[in-house]
Amino acid sequence: MFFILSSRIILTSKQLHPCGGTGSQYQSSTPLTSYADKLGFILLFPTSKSQSGMNCWDCHSTKSLKHDGGGDSQGLASMVKWALTKYNGDPSKVFVVGGSSGAMESNVLAATYPNIFAGAASYSGVPAACWAGSPMSTPASSDLSCPLGKKASTFSTQQWGDLARDCYPGYNGTRPKMMIVHGTNDQAVVISLLRAQLEQWSNVLQVSFAKNVTNDPITNWKKIVYGDGTKLVGYEVQGGGHIPPFQGDATLKFFGLM
Repeated sequence: MFFILSSRIILTSKQLHPCGGTGSQYQSSTPLTSYADKLGFILLFPTSKSQSGMNCWDCHSTKSLKHDGGGDSQGLASMVKWALTKYNGDPSKVFVVGGSSGAMESNVLAATYPNIFAGAASYSGVPAACWAGSPMSTPASSDLSCPLGKKASTFSTQQWGDLARDCYPGYNGTRPKMMIVHGTNDQAVVISLLRAQLEQWSNVLQVSFAKNVTNDPITNWKKIVYGDGTKLVGYEVQGGGHIPPFQGDATLKFFGLM
């Protein structure tokens, strides 16, 4: 995961880093540092706590799945608040990006702190609260019904939307815009989770499917547009595996930063 700060702020993890990764490892690999130099924002790269020996974000506990519940989500939200003050950032331009575990936590943050985040991008993630009830949110969990698609095959669009809304009961303000990216050949987090995330956020954001656009932003990527495309878009990557290549221009343009 990383943050971008200045007049603009982005919080990410892979972009939030995936399981087994660290913030510093992601810092050395992400292309966003070059965007930061050009566009004038600051990046912060947090590292998750260990779950049974693996650095994975907490996407399962009651604490992390509730606004101000005391889990990873609150810790990351507190980091953003600190950074906004420290670097005089624009609180209306805070975003989160993540891959795998980081993408899952990005969905969690969009649901638990919609008052902080203006948008999120999920590369190979799952819906907010999909891991609820599991003993841990790692590949070693005894309950993999979330990433392997069992819940995606049974939950309704309304159920997914309710799970997100329940992360911050009573919240009636603006919700983050969402960008959802997934590869069709992902074996770790199966492709049905793309649909599940889009169902969740289309329900929360009250937007309907509008159209598909082929080969956008690059060959073999299909853009799935909801509404006018400003609140919710998905990308199905034909033949893509786990964590498709980060598309900097597409992501930052969706966020309104380019």
